[in-house]
Amino acid sequence: MNLSLRDIEYFLAAVEHGHLERAAAACGVSQPALSKSLRRLEADTGLTLMQRHGRGLALSSEGTVFLQHAKRLWAEYRDAVRHAMELRVGEAGLLRIGATGATVDSVVMPVLKRVLPRRPALRVQLVQGLSDDLNAQVESGKLDLAVTPIYADGPPTLHHEIMVEDPLCVAAGRRHPLAAKARVPLRDLTGQRWILPRPTSVARQMLDARFAEAGLALPAAALEVEHFSEGSLKILADAELLAVLPQSALAASADVVALPVSLGPPLRRSIALISRRGTTWSPLMEEFRQAVLAGG
Repeated sequence: MNLSLRDIEYFLAAVEHGHLERAAAACGVSQPALSKSLRRLEADTGLTLMQRHGRGLALSSEGTVFLQHAKRLWAEYRDAVRHAMELRVGEAGLLRIGATGATVDSVVMPVLKRVLPRRPALRVQLVQGLSDDLNAQVESGKLDLAVTPIYADGPPTLHHEIMVEDPLCVAAGRRHPLAAKARVPLRDLTGQRWILPRPTSVARQMLDARFAEAGLALPAAALEVEHFSEGSLKILADAELLAVLPQSALAASADVVALPVSLGPPLRRSIALISRRGTTWSPLMEEFRQAVLAGG
């Protein structure tokens, strides 16, 4: 088997765009050239990688398996090129970091504040997004590292280095009627209005599961947020609302407290440094890692 890295690149673009014309445009080649590349890759592998319907493309079952290997091969190639360039120019280089709204100011910015002065020629590309999207970008090689919350085991292709445990809690403003209670049964939370993560978030799904297991109506969101900002904490402090949020967020507001609610198993949450398993660690990546684990 004599695979071409260019054919791998075009295959990944075809998977990403699901359309011949869009994939060809993204790669800067003609549609016939892209089609020829895909046929050549299928001939080289002996696999039917794509199902074609008009100009649309979809992965076959064989292509789905091959995709993971193709992603790893392409990411390793790009790593090799970038790391060789870093060696050529000494301390200069590009570091691509991902962060969520919950980690960008609390973890990543303090680390960069220390690292950037030590590396005058360093260039950082900082991408802020949701955990799942950032994890996918690390897995594909588009990001070197990411600092994100995690709630459970992630893809086997990623390595999670736990920095700190930061479990979730149910919280309310100090003046909320439930804040004065020594114990709050779960059923007392029904009928309350909440500030909640989006329905697709793991934190929201974990909370919903606790209510469903108890045979209770799911919490109703008055406000949905991607992460708890200073503004959302002020709303929580002043309004008669509840929220599920990381315990660390309580330190940002003296007017918000955790409620003594028994939710059954703890709502576990950790902050972790995410990297791709098998990646080649550049000196820049290792320096960022050491700074993160040392707390900046």
